[in-house]
Amino acid sequence: MDIHPPHAIRSWKDFGLQLITITAGILIALSLEGIRESLHSRALVREARDNIRREIADNQKELDGELRGMPMQQEHLDAALEFANEMIAGGHSAIQTLEINVSNAALRSASWQTADRTGALAHMDYGEVQKYASTYAGQDLYATIQRRMFDQAASALAIMSAGDPTKASRGDIEQFRRQVLELRGDVYILEQLGKSVSEGYRKALQ
Repeated sequence: MDIHPPHAIRSWKDFGLQLITITAGILIALSLEGIRESLHSRALVREARDNIRREIADNQKELDGELRGMPMQQEHLDAALEFANEMIAGGHSAIQTLEINVSNAALRSASWQTADRTGALAHMDYGEVQKYASTYAGQDLYATIQRRMFDQAASALAIMSAGDPTKASRGDIEQFRRQVLELRGDVYILEQLGKSVSEGYRKALQ
């Protein structure tokens, strides 16, 4: 910033007036810059908050749909476990179809991550940021368990996909049974966690 006096200084009075004028100009410029930054920060926070709340509402809708389908997932796993028990006990089973489904909720966090990268979170109220952070932490845990269940389901189905499941070896049937038992436990855990995450979504949107 180049600062030039408006005219030649002829006395201490002129010097004082020009100093006051220059100082006032600098303060006004800094004040205007501060106002501009403040308006920019408010707009950034407003946009980030709107995006996060929209994302949370979408995630809640997605998750609640998955929770409604979990009783059916448990029924399929119960049937798969019954099949394995019957095959181990007597070498045959009346169950003709095996179906294993796991939660496939697509829970997004792009808006939350964007707010962090753009610095919007630094301008938000601490309590609000903590509320959102807790919500997304629960969501991340749900996604972690969900991914683990995908691997378990893939392993279980791989054992039975070679041909007629009723002709699988006893060792394969026992391994399939262990996978199903783990999946049944994880479905229960995921259901309880999902309810907690959904409640967290609801509180975050209040």
